[in-house]
Amino acid sequence: MEFRILNSGICIENFKASGVRDNSYGLALILSDKICESAGVFTRNKVKSGSLIVTKRRLKNGFQAIIANSGNANACTKSSLQDAIEVSRYLAKRTKIQEDNIAVASTGIIGKPLDLKKIKKLCSLALKSIGSSPRHSELAAKAIMTTDTKPKEFSLEYKGIKIGSIAKGAGMIAPNMATMLAFIVTNAALDRDELQESLNRAVDKSFNMLVIDNDLSTNDMVLLLSNSSFSCDISDFQKALEKVTIELAKLIAKDGEGSTKYIEVEVKGSETREAARRAARAVIASNLVKAAIYGENPNWGRIIAAAGKEVEIPDKFDLFFESKNKRCCIVKNGEEKDASLAREILKEKEIKIILDLKTGEFSATAFGCDLSPEYVKINAEYN
Repeated sequence: MEFRILNSGICIENFKASGVRDNSYGLALILSDKICESAGVFTRNKVKSGSLIVTKRRLKNGFQAIIANSGNANACTKSSLQDAIEVSRYLAKRTKIQEDNIAVASTGIIGKPLDLKKIKKLCSLALKSIGSSPRHSELAAKAIMTTDTKPKEFSLEYKGIKIGSIAKGAGMIAPNMATMLAFIVTNAALDRDELQESLNRAVDKSFNMLVIDNDLSTNDMVLLLSNSSFSCDISDFQKALEKVTIELAKLIAKDGEGSTKYIEVEVKGSETREAARRAARAVIASNLVKAAIYGENPNWGRIIAAAGKEVEIPDKFDLFFESKNKRCCIVKNGEEKDASLAREILKEKEIKIILDLKTGEFSATAFGCDLSPEYVKINAEYN
């Protein structure tokens, strides 16, 4: 059975959403009809947003609502923890949802106090316009954008399992997640431990294989909420969840700050899965590789040098460049081949690099983008 792609965004049955913006702030709400079994994966940065700390503490309670703001990270201020609590308290007072069942997320500039007056005003506006249509999901996705250029949503149905999602992220993207938020909801009837294990596995194959610029945010968060309305096989849910998280990771990579090209790196024929993962991430994270792809330069030595930081490269490796309709073997059994077709492929907007080590049976894929002068401009001016 194939996945059926839905057009609902995060608004699958029994979930509602809303999003509003002003000049500097945005605010998204996601509400469930009931308290959900909940799982989460959070930044490994030792500096953490007050919003993230509050949400992580409440995870075991299960969530019925998510309130997420853009424009301010609510991090590295004296009041960040109390401000996050105050935001959830304000929402709790205006709904029938308990404060301890509200997740709080923030994204934006670090070190500036959260404008609580503005957040409360936006929250009131968002509550007035809450709804369950695809348009409401899109508004929520747009509300959490910062340097993103487009909203990110994905939803599907598989064997009766429905999963909806929205995400944001365009910069500060490195393995172990990045300045990214992802909110995922489902009808799958699984307990909290099962959801957490499934989410960990899915994140490992998707967001933890995503690199834009090697920076690690204070606010990274992926939340998974289930209203447990549909009994299912956990293996079917795992398959569907991984499809969702990989598609979200690709959307983030394609919207990388200043990027002109989307890149996938597949390392195959590895002796272990972990070695393949490390090599793929090393290549996708290499600024030299990113710059070469931006310049449409098939300098394959940079790819091998990057992978070689993590794994031993055998003498007789193969290396390919691939686009939607073209494929070029630029190195065969360790020997360079004609690069003319590779140059044509690198003119495309979506490029895949395939490194075959030919020493085993394991593979891994990483997601990213090129590095352009526009990236420097965006981040030089971000304030």
